Amino acid sequence: MTKTERVKAALAKEEPDRVPIGLWPHFTPVDQDVDALVDAHYVFYSEMDIDFVKLMPYGLYAVEDYGVKIKKFNLPDQWAKVDEEFIKSDDDWEKIVPIDVTKGVYRKQLDYAEKMIKRMRDDGDEAPVIHTVFSPLTNLFKLVGWDTLKKYMEKKPELVHRALRQVTETTAEFIKENLDRGVDGFFFASQLANYKFMDDETYDEFGQRYDMEVFDAMDSRSWFNIVHIHSFTQEVEKSMFKRLSEYPVQGINWHDRWVGPSLAEARNMTDKCLIGGINEEAYLNRVDYHTLYTHVREAIKGAGYRGFMLGPGCTIYEDTPLENFFAVRMAAEKYGVPGRWK
Repeated sequence: MTKTERVKAALAKEEPDRVPIGLWPHFTPVDQDVDALVDAHYVFYSEMDIDFVKLMPYGLYAVEDYGVKIKKFNLPDQWAKVDEEFIKSDDDWEKIVPIDVTKGVYRKQLDYAEKMIKRMRDDGDEAPVIHTVFSPLTNLFKLVGWDTLKKYMEKKPELVHRALRQVTETTAEFIKENLDRGVDGFFFASQLANYKFMDDETYDEFGQRYDMEVFDAMDSRSWFNIVHIHSFTQEVEKSMFKRLSEYPVQGINWHDRWVGPSLAEARNMTDKCLIGGINEEAYLNRVDYHTLYTHVREAIKGAGYRGFMLGPGCTIYEDTPLENFFAVRMAAEKYGVPGRWK
């Protein structure tokens, strides 16, 4: 099978020749320079020989063009952060307007997608490429912070709704521009889909209604879409897994090794393709090959060969030893072939 055929088989819950694998660390030392980012990401992708590319723009790309001050470190695992309070009065909400995604920081992410795809296709590589987008509510959370967002959702929801409409419009335009540049789908990340933050009624109002508008911007060219259900700690949280598993996507990615549900439990909750099985935090322990092999084998046993792709629960830390990446890759070859291991 080609990589695209392998991925499509997993999405269709057919039996592939091998369980597909995806790995996605950030490249923070170079993610402000598009050409350097493409070079670094392509080297990683080629060395690991994984089955699809999840593009890794820096995490605040979708909010910088609003004019917020951002502190950037350009060091491994030192992620950029908003360095000022963006909303100081009600009037500041007026600063959140539709953005021209063909300019500024958004444009850099379009160039990243276009150049990465060209680099791969010029080398005869047909693996799928998906871009990372955040839910409108997640982008607003990144821009204004949880305390401010929560306060205004409760006291002046009309200002939040106005901002969400602008952010949603911008995200939809970004989706369309990416599809024009040849991406195969999107990694749609939601960071507040958790009962730790809000109940179902609140998520209905501020979350899902705008999420659906983003999905409406996708068309038949977007055949490989993943919803990522993010969690912030290793404590057991109340993930909105069930409701987000019903989103119009082909795959689901979440912290199955931290928060749950487990892969086996999720198999009974949804018929979507499951993407996970690797606890990326475990990499920091410099574990041995045997531990990693066991980890991968457990994941494949829990999920089965159909409708499953091996991947991390979220971003992999950049100080992960290269040999650990290779160990996971080799374990996928060893245990991921149907019928080879019982």
